Amino acid sequence: MNDDIKYILDDWPYDPDEDLMVRIIEGDDGKKLQMRIDMGIIQMELDGNPTGENPEGFESWFEYYMDRRERAESNEVNDFFALEEEDCGKLRIEAVRYYYRYLCCMKLGDYERVIRDTTRNYNLFAFIKRYAVSEMDRWALDQYRPYVIMMNTRAQASYAIKQELNRKGKATPDKPTGIQAALEFIDEGIDEIVGFYEEYGITSEMENSVELSILKALKNEFIKNLPLSLEDQLKMAVEEERFEDAAMLRDQIRSRFKRN
Repeated sequence: MNDDIKYILDDWPYDPDEDLMVRIIEGDDGKKLQMRIDMGIIQMELDGNPTGENPEGFESWFEYYMDRRERAESNEVNDFFALEEEDCGKLRIEAVRYYYRYLCCMKLGDYERVIRDTTRNYNLFAFIKRYAVSEMDRWALDQYRPYVIMMNTRAQASYAIKQELNRKGKATPDKPTGIQAALEFIDEGIDEIVGFYEEYGITSEMENSVELSILKALKNEFIKNLPLSLEDQLKMAVEEERFEDAAMLRDQIRSRFKRN
């Protein structure tokens, strides 16, 4: 049996000019997610643990330690629970694996899985922050919280737009659109990241935050695509001397005020 995978790599050559090379293939037991790197291919499960493993019978080490915490804090056991250095090490390695998966899913536009995995890592960071014995272990992952918030926010906003496109509903000033929902997600994400800097007393570093810059740029891009209100459409029609359109818009505005 030849274990050399060169023929697989040759069939999917690495392109250094592409920011992220990702694909989904049909494996022996279902679809697999693959990421091409310069020295080979990383393969992951689309759902469950990215490695396909079940540590101690749980989907992940995070699930295992949450179960331990719940049992320790139950009335039956009432025992002290804490995460030692070795425990945090397992959770950090696992968080990186989920990071690779949601990065790949974002590239593929699979926003639901990105939301799922970023939410999972966000909760893991909070779990370690609360229960880790070492301050170093608490900071080791929590320092990346702004990045996870940013990715989750991008996925939430993109998913809102995708849903709107799938519905094929026409946007009106009285009906929230995908863009409007996306803007709400972005504002919430920005507030959360600002809260992180305030929590650690490092607000002076916010001006250098790449995550805040990304979300603010995304917000500006979405604002440009917001549908015009009836009032804005009326103003534009008058300026362009489209008086028949302006009359119709005035009637719509009067009708709206009568309903209200």
